[in-house]
Amino acid sequence: MPSKSVSISIPELMDNEIEALVKTGEYSSKSDVIRDAFRTFLRKNHEKKLRIAIELYKEEKISLMRAAEIAEIDSESFKQELKDRGITVKTFFGEEQKD
Repeated sequence: MPSKSVSISIPELMDNEIEALVKTGEYSSKSDVIRDAFRTFLRKNHEKKLRIAIELYKEEKISLMRAAEIAEIDSESFKQELKDRGITVKTFFGEEQKD
């Protein structure tokens, strides 16, 4: 997967803690620490994963099937989540799904 550099601001103590984890050899870089922390955060926050999947789907950055995978639910359940939130379900070709 391609990487993208981003700049974030964190408290100095947190930066020191991250650097300490790198120095222990448990992680090879600060980026690895942040990636691991984000993955852990998502594992513990199903609703956030669902919101991410919905937003990426709405922006047409991912397909419905990929969005369902990210949300860790089946495609029919994901379609229902979209409908429940008033979001139009689109087919592969970007057309609205007919009920």
